[in-house]
Amino acid sequence: METDDPTNRWAIRGDPGRLMEAAEALRGTRAEQIFGTRFPGEYVMSGIARLLDSLAREIRDNDTLSHDVVSAATEMSEHVLAYLPKIGKQR
Repeated sequence: METDDPTNRWAIRGDPGRLMEAAEALRGTRAEQIFGTRFPGEYVMSGIARLLDSLAREIRDNDTLSHDVVSAATEMSEHVLAYLPKIGKQR
């Protein structure tokens, strides 16, 4: 069942907006809040943010990513958005 509705496609293949939102959340949080120290946490967080942004761009522009890649990126972004604010408030 093919459709031209990109919103419907994102529901099946991943929402690039959610990935970009998670990337922004990672960039806006200090590594010390999550890891207790700046290094190596800031490299991990910035690396994951770049990965999520890149995958969001590919989902939006190319539609060539495998289901597993999109699923993993979506799961990672949902984890970031669900738990990052809670962790930051606890520290």
